[in-house]
Amino acid sequence: MSNIYLVGFMGCGKSTIGRRLAAAGGYNFVDLDQKVCDLAGMTIPEIFASQGEEAFREWERKALEEVAQMERVVVATGGGAPCFGDNMDFLLRHGKAVYLKMTPRALQQRLLHARAVRPKIVGKGPDELLAYIEELLAEREPYYGKAGVVVNCDNVSPGVVVGRLKYLLKKE
Repeated sequence: MSNIYLVGFMGCGKSTIGRRLAAAGGYNFVDLDQKVCDLAGMTIPEIFASQGEEAFREWERKALEEVAQMERVVVATGGGAPCFGDNMDFLLRHGKAVYLKMTPRALQQRLLHARAVRPKIVGKGPDELLAYIEELLAEREPYYGKAGVVVNCDNVSPGVVVGRLKYLLKKE
């Protein structure tokens, strides 16, 4: 099977599920955000602060291109990665894209405790965070929706999601 690219909003579980799916299927796991940090030589908040989002997206594309050269990898993309340039089409050309779908309210509950480490949501209160998620998810949904496999992750454990993915990807 080709590479598997997990897409979805920040906090939907791409890294957690990606690690488990890779282990279950004999794949290697790549966290695209970590790959970006390795290439840039700095953390994502440092990239945003010193170079801005546009530079971050350029680093992200370079990381995607490197990962696409690998074989048998499960890749946890950043939440915005599929939504810039032709990145989603690039993912679809280089493997299987899987959308880990969650409702805005479920994402809000997960992200309330991660606000300090995610540059886009630092300092947002609960209501402001929900409004931000609803607006951004509406913009990103058309990109995520291009994925060949969609799995609802609301109130579902990572183990169950991995089981569903193994079944769905085997059918593909």
